[in-house]
Amino acid sequence: MRLARLTERKEFLAAAAHGRRFRSSAFTAQVRDAEGETGRDGLRLGLTASRKVGGAVERNRIRRRLREAAKAALAAQSGRNCDIVVVARRECLTADFKSLVADLSVALDRARPAKPGFAKPGRRPAETKRAPAGSAPQRS
Repeated sequence: MRLARLTERKEFLAAAAHGRRFRSSAFTAQVRDAEGETGRDGLRLGLTASRKVGGAVERNRIRRRLREAAKAALAAQSGRNCDIVVVARRECLTADFKSLVADLSVALDRARPAKPGFAKPGRRPAETKRAPAGSAPQRS
């Protein structure tokens, strides 16, 4: 079975901004339901492994392990219309493969909603007023 892939940055950002989260020791899964979108059928998978987790060899090994775990875990749920983004941690290299499969299968069902104070990508926090540079604080 071949899973459909997320390929565009905006799809990854949409899952991060509007999706639910599931945290495991080896990865974080962001699940965005795509019910009602036209032209969509089935589950799409996106994998992310930043340079923080290791060099190119480690990142590619992590992505290969997660892709195979996703094939095993999400095969039964391939008809579900949603996007899942898996953000890898370094623990993916040493984690037991069966636990990766189990965590991914649970991720779709138990992904928690995003926190209400979560800043959406592209938005800056409100600026606070500061005293002009070089001015001394006023004392009463």
